[in-house]
Amino acid sequence: MRVQDLSWPQYEERITTHTVVLPIGAIEAHGPHLPLSTDTVIATYLAEQLDARIPALVLPPIPFGVKTDPVRAGGEFPGMTNLRASTMTQLVLDVLTASYRHGARRFLVLHGHIANLPVVHEAAELFLAQAPGAKVMAAAWWDFAPEDTRNDIARENGVARSEDNHAAMVETSLMMHIAPHQVREHLLADDTSERRVRYLILPVPDALKTRTGVIYQAGKASADIGHRLLPEIIDQLVQAVNLELGDE
Repeated sequence: MRVQDLSWPQYEERITTHTVVLPIGAIEAHGPHLPLSTDTVIATYLAEQLDARIPALVLPPIPFGVKTDPVRAGGEFPGMTNLRASTMTQLVLDVLTASYRHGARRFLVLHGHIANLPVVHEAAELFLAQAPGAKVMAAAWWDFAPEDTRNDIARENGVARSEDNHAAMVETSLMMHIAPHQVREHLLADDTSERRVRYLILPVPDALKTRTGVIYQAGKASADIGHRLLPEIIDQLVQAVNLELGDE
């Protein structure tokens, strides 16, 4: 259930028995073909699907995230709207603390933006230090995408896993299934930079930038891939939540 749709008596009735789910995304470039809110859309969709399978209270998503390494994103593009790590940590901590104060003890932070990961972990550590009896699980959609299926998709489409990351084939395919009206298929791009590195260098050299913000391959994305992968992700997510946060 979406928390914002409940009255306070309905909320009070459920808060001690349901898992509180906090989706977190980002507002950042995902090439010319995907919306800035891609990470938030995917995280929110999975939270709502989880709600159909387990007793869950889904909080409104946090739409902003911390800044992605601009080298990994192929440069910096208009629309990228980020929070400082300290701001994000405090925001997540405050939301978890409020739900705990109301009686929640099981929490899932479901994020769709890789740069949020260390910040979410820090917030969870700070929260647990002041929340006796609480459990926090932090996860992203790719944590539950079966490796065999990912490898099969890569082989069948001729797109190596190393070429399928930010705004590329699988992430675009998930959006084609979840929110097809938000995908500009005529702008799908296979882009790259002149050089690729794993370290951070600022300002970003021109040789590490792309024209589109897609540093990998998105051209072979399809709704069929999203339709194939999402049920497996959701099944694995449900199993993990039941295992880690279920009744003991």
